[in-house]
Amino acid sequence: MSNNNNKMESKLYQKAFFAIIFLTLIAISFLIIKPFLTALLTGIVFSYIFYPIYGKILKRIPNKNASAFIASLLVILVITIPLFFVLNTVSKEAYATYILSKQKSSNVQLLSSECQPADKSACKLMHYFAEKASDPQLKYYLDTTIKEATTRITGKISDILVSIPVFVLHMFITLFIMFFLFRDGHLLINKVERLLPLKEKYRKRVINKLGDMTYAVIYGSIIIAIIQGTLGGIGFFIFGLPTPLLWGLVMIFASFIPYVGSTIIWLPAALSLILNGYTADDPTFIIKGVLLIIYGIFVVGTIDNILKPKIIGDKSGLHPVLVLLGVVGGLQLLGFIGVMIGPILLALLVAFVNIYEEEKE
Repeated sequence: MSNNNNKMESKLYQKAFFAIIFLTLIAISFLIIKPFLTALLTGIVFSYIFYPIYGKILKRIPNKNASAFIASLLVILVITIPLFFVLNTVSKEAYATYILSKQKSSNVQLLSSECQPADKSACKLMHYFAEKASDPQLKYYLDTTIKEATTRITGKISDILVSIPVFVLHMFITLFIMFFLFRDGHLLINKVERLLPLKEKYRKRVINKLGDMTYAVIYGSIIIAIIQGTLGGIGFFIFGLPTPLLWGLVMIFASFIPYVGSTIIWLPAALSLILNGYTADDPTFIIKGVLLIIYGIFVVGTIDNILKPKIIGDKSGLHPVLVLLGVVGGLQLLGFIGVMIGPILLALLVAFVNIYEEEKE
């Protein structure tokens, strides 16, 4: 009897020891990969998105290593080239608008430009602003705002320059992860499925839910980006801005940028219209600029929050409220890739809750 008790205690001790070591290793491993968690998740998501491309390359080049490397490189180029194009174009436009506003705002002529005839409402409004601009206190606020903006822009440029090595490192990790997931991703999925402490039917359900939600998020994000870019191009055409087709295309790519999205395109354009109106003594440009801002906020800007939860929810079977919370919360937690990871995690949570309810019954 005592021998049996000793054996049971020994087994319990071994299990407790194993559990403590296992959990400790998990915690330490998480701390190790935490700085690169975004790059890791980005590699996982992109390898899933572009896996069909790898499959097509593999048919032409029957070498897994070569095909995985080519597919990974193509993904990096497809993502980085439009991103750099958008950022380069926007930075030039924003910088030109900023310099113009700085020159004009430091000069009272920005608002005191002569406008004829004076009985027009727009001209009266401009003369009113011209009188206010002569106020020393307002001029002080304008100068202070410009100085603060200059400091912030300088700081942002410095931050970007400093973060370039980090960005390159994260890009390399993403490339590395995509390479191995393209090559051995199916083996990893099978292993994860076997390790799930669930019945076989539940394992399949979780894996299928993961795939469905990932597809729905990707599909919804692309559809919304195309809609936003199209609406933005239409707005540029309506308000007489040049090359609306090109800027609509740029806004499609800009829509994927976290926090700002297509705003970094249409807002500088609207401000440029307003400044050109003041400079050329043409109230029409001012009105167009203001209307473009209103159009951008209430048409282009809000379509994302309205349609994305609906589209993703319909495709995945997840409630639109959970989709919205997943998108916003994921963005706050993980940045760009959190837009996709957030809803996926909430979908998995719902799947596990459903499994728990079925087992409880």
